Amino acid sequence: MSAGNIPYPSTPPNEGYEGYRFVGNNIYDALTRLNLDQAEELPTPQPSLAESWEPSEDLTAWTFKLRQGVKFHDGTDFNADAVIFQFDRMRKPDFEYYSATDAGRGAAAFRFITGWEKVDDYTVTIRTAQPYAWVPWDVASIYIPSPAKVKEVGNDAYNQSATGTGPFIMTEYVDGEVMELTRNDDYWGNVPKLDKIVLYPQAEAASRFAALTSGEVDWAEVPAPDSLAQLEAEGFNIQLGKYPHGIMPRFNQFRAPFKDNVPLRQALNFALDREGTAALINDVGYPASQWVYDGHPAFDVDNNSGYTYDVDKAKKLLAESGTQPGTLKLTMAYPTGGSGNMFPDVMMQKLQADFAAIGVDVTLEPMEWNTLLTASLEGLDKPQWQHIDILWASPAAGMMPSLYSTAFMCVLPGGSPNAAGMCNQKATDALLMAAQQPDVAEQDRYLQDMMGAAVDNADFLFWMHDLNLRVLSPRVQGYVHPQSWWVDFTTISME
Repeated sequence: MSAGNIPYPSTPPNEGYEGYRFVGNNIYDALTRLNLDQAEELPTPQPSLAESWEPSEDLTAWTFKLRQGVKFHDGTDFNADAVIFQFDRMRKPDFEYYSATDAGRGAAAFRFITGWEKVDDYTVTIRTAQPYAWVPWDVASIYIPSPAKVKEVGNDAYNQSATGTGPFIMTEYVDGEVMELTRNDDYWGNVPKLDKIVLYPQAEAASRFAALTSGEVDWAEVPAPDSLAQLEAEGFNIQLGKYPHGIMPRFNQFRAPFKDNVPLRQALNFALDREGTAALINDVGYPASQWVYDGHPAFDVDNNSGYTYDVDKAKKLLAESGTQPGTLKLTMAYPTGGSGNMFPDVMMQKLQADFAAIGVDVTLEPMEWNTLLTASLEGLDKPQWQHIDILWASPAAGMMPSLYSTAFMCVLPGGSPNAAGMCNQKATDALLMAAQQPDVAEQDRYLQDMMGAAVDNADFLFWMHDLNLRVLSPRVQGYVHPQSWWVDFTTISME
């Protein structure tokens, strides 16, 4: 894995969406699950612990019919009480088993959810603050642990005894070293073909390459891009494909120099040599013109030019912003590695050189990945983060529509401001309208308006999309490379 550590197996795991992909979706189930067993189209929520669901006419209440006969790994029954237990555990501070850690990590899934109730042993209703069409998406990342196990060991010791209903059972976990997941032969769904998955954290791309070529592992996330020719020659299976993910750094708009300064944000966007960055990483990523890629249903086809590489225009906009060349000094925080971050060191050196070419000096501040995620969650207005001018971000851009709220809304449900201080009211209004549409085509129409508004306002540093690089040994069979950050491990076998 590209993570710097084994994701802890809580609900949800840490280490970004790599934790969800390797740990969360294997140990646990949620009410819904994305259909990752196909690569032809963007995955959508499908039945999982819920067999079906029905919204109210006004889209403010969603009733889920739960699957019967499902057992947790400890042999206890899954039912409505287990769902209510986990929702309370994540959202009610006065609940005996409330987990502040899980509440913080899983807050995005609850942004619009305000209530939940048991209807009967196998029916629950979820209520929202407004008409809201994306509840089936949100609940896909709310994993359900065994209440009996949580009560037995407590939240503090839970990670060593993580227990879900998922296709794999955690049989070994050594923080910082390894996790072993063993097939759940009694799984209610598609029983995995693999006997085991053994996970190793390795933040260095060169080390992932070495582990692959030595035969230590059969699967490596984003090995060094200059190694692909050798890997292909040696018979490894190189997987690449478009999916909703990118590197879209965020400007600190709580204060100067980026607050209310569109020309400056535009200048830096025009200063980026995206083609040059792509060449440096052997084209395992490609230039971004919007937050989502051309071809994604939320892409604004009427505003698709984005920001080209134009040094003269960047210098002109820099002058319009009131900034003299050589006077602007910025600090940009970025991760040294971690889930979904491609190759940050080489990319950041290129960005630093691109900005220097228009007279902007950037100090690079490397951070451990979880530290950067904490900054993203807590906000750039907090004393410990307010020195950061630009914050690296690697969003799963359009994997789940509800994720847009974190980046695009001026004020999040609950009253907290956008973590980067961004407030583009046109983008916010378009997002809120999209969330209220029962028709997917109408949702996409409003999301396109949102994307176009963000481009016009240069709300992000629109930089790169990546191609979901992973390399598998020839022994790995049945792998499906979905248009998603997540993967279905039940289809995989070993020759």
